[in-house]
Amino acid sequence: MLEIISALIPFFLLGIAAAGLSRVSGVALSMIIVPTLLIWGANAIDVIAFMLLFVVYNNFTMETQDVRLDYKDLVLFPKWRLCIPFILSLVAAFFVPAAGIAIFMACFVLELLATVYKRIPENKRPRLHRVIVTSVLSAVVTAVGAYAGPKIPSEYYFICAGLAILIITGFAWYVGNHRDAFRGAWETIWADFNLFLGMFGVEASYYPAALTRSIPNPMDRMLPMITVVGGYAGLMVVFGVYNIFSIPSLITAIGAAIGIRLFGMYEFPRHGSFSFLAIGFAVAAVVCLYLVSPTPVGFDHINTLVSQPIGQ
Repeated sequence: MLEIISALIPFFLLGIAAAGLSRVSGVALSMIIVPTLLIWGANAIDVIAFMLLFVVYNNFTMETQDVRLDYKDLVLFPKWRLCIPFILSLVAAFFVPAAGIAIFMACFVLELLATVYKRIPENKRPRLHRVIVTSVLSAVVTAVGAYAGPKIPSEYYFICAGLAILIITGFAWYVGNHRDAFRGAWETIWADFNLFLGMFGVEASYYPAALTRSIPNPMDRMLPMITVVGGYAGLMVVFGVYNIFSIPSLITAIGAAIGIRLFGMYEFPRHGSFSFLAIGFAVAAVVCLYLVSPTPVGFDHINTLVSQPIGQ
């Protein structure tokens, strides 16, 4: 038991540290966590399984930071209907245990998406069909990335992950300085960036709402939840194809949740260009990653520890 706790403490501290750095600079949590995991020796499937679960949990934490969810105010499963996901999950689990988890998570993600959509004032809501189409796009590209990511040669994987961080950061910097750029394809581009979430665990779905645009896009408010839909689809691919569920990810997510509750979230200025601190932290993380040039030894030892019975 003590060995398991010792192995998981660094992940818990990583979550707190990432939340603190994000609060100071505005950098996306994934751009701190992914390089750290790779420096610690994680291989591609470790990173992907870890980050997909982390994003689903962490985006929920951020959305509920200042809002208390009441089961009576839910959209799809209010009051007694809250029993429906549990019943469906139990019935499915009776035949296929993994299907029970998948159905429960699907209901959770759909409820979160609907609740966030309902909280947006009607005059600022994006059209529902745009939310659905963008969610489907996010799910498809993330699932494709989750399937393809582990097939990248291990000696190039960390290089590609660093490039993904630099591409998203560079894009955010560019559109922060060109406020009319990519107006017609704005949400499509950010949904397509979830290919990087599936392949490398890198995402920055809270950046669009922080970028000052000449004409604000109502989809910005929904993009973090659309990313959660993608994260769920990627998780199903990882779990179904590679049969991996990351316990260290849950521990890091708990640490990040505590960090967010303690430190709060970064408030992006509503004028001017994108945060230079966020750019600096992202670039510094990639530089450190490239300097270390890590060897992907994998998290097999940790995964074995947390999967064995407590008494062993």
